Amino acid sequence: MAAQEHSAIREGFVVWLIGAGVVALWYILCDLLAGRGPVFTFNALGHIFIGGELPDRGPADPGAILGFLVLLLVVSVLAGWALTLLSHLAARNPSLRMGVWLGLVITFCFLLGHTHMLNLWAGGRLPLWEVLIGTALSVVTMGWILWRRHPGLRRSFDEAPLGDEVRTPGHAPGGPRV
Repeated sequence: MAAQEHSAIREGFVVWLIGAGVVALWYILCDLLAGRGPVFTFNALGHIFIGGELPDRGPADPGAILGFLVLLLVVSVLAGWALTLLSHLAARNPSLRMGVWLGLVITFCFLLGHTHMLNLWAGGRLPLWEVLIGTALSVVTMGWILWRRHPGLRRSFDEAPLGDEVRTPGHAPGGPRV
């Protein structure tokens, strides 16, 4: 499907929904395997919205869980729309391909930092490796979806490697001046 044939907003919605779903499933799986209950991570990371002491065990607070899910969706929608817009622009203008790569790296760093910050506010109850892998899974999934949905972008990498669109300027006649 060419970039001109579909809406960046609709596609961004799909990208962020799947990216947020992947990270949510990752946290649920980690919580279940660690014996913490299926929504411990959501409760811990969302606890900043309700304040107070976060118990290690016991019932989850629906307000904290809802707060984290809303925050996850807002942050993911912004990332999904930005990455989709970059992909659409790069499919039409190959010189912008590096922007997609940088967008994925920046999205990864932003989401990792954001989640780690929430984890620190929650008393560091989650291992850093869970946050790192969950963020990586989300960003890689979003990138894969965009890669699959933009064949023009994929073809541009077959035609010229990344960075090939930049031409080195010629030197002035007579060699370098000292």
